[in-house]
Amino acid sequence: MGKSKIIQSDEVKWEPHPQLEKAKVGYLLSNRDENVDLTCLLVHLPVGLEVPKHIHENSDDIIYVLKGKAKMWIDEIGDLPMVEGSFFRIPKGVLHQPHSVEEDLLAYDVFYPFLA
Repeated sequence: MGKSKIIQSDEVKWEPHPQLEKAKVGYLLSNRDENVDLTCLLVHLPVGLEVPKHIHENSDDIIYVLKGKAKMWIDEIGDLPMVEGSFFRIPKGVLHQPHSVEEDLLAYDVFYPFLA
C-alpha cells in the first residue's frame, strides 16, 4: 500500500527548471522521489520567457493553468490562450510550445507515464 503525501502551498520546494533558465518547478509527486508512474508538478514561467518548441517522447503532458496569461502553440492545432482555468492534454510525440508569456504563468503539470 502506498504512503500518503501532503504538501501545503507554503511547503512547495521550488527549484530551477531542468531545461529553462528563469523558469521554476515544484515537484509534488514524481518517479524521481517516489515509486509512482506519473509526475505532478507546479511550473512557473515568468513574463517574457522564451520556451522552444519541443516534444515529450514518452509522456503525455497534461496542463491546468492556475493563473497568468500566455499562449500555447500545438502542432496541427495552432495558438490557443493559456489563461486561468485552461486545460491542455498534449499527447506524447506532439510538438508544442508555451510562448508569449504576458503575465507570470503558474500551471499544474502532469506527465503520464512519469517524466524520466
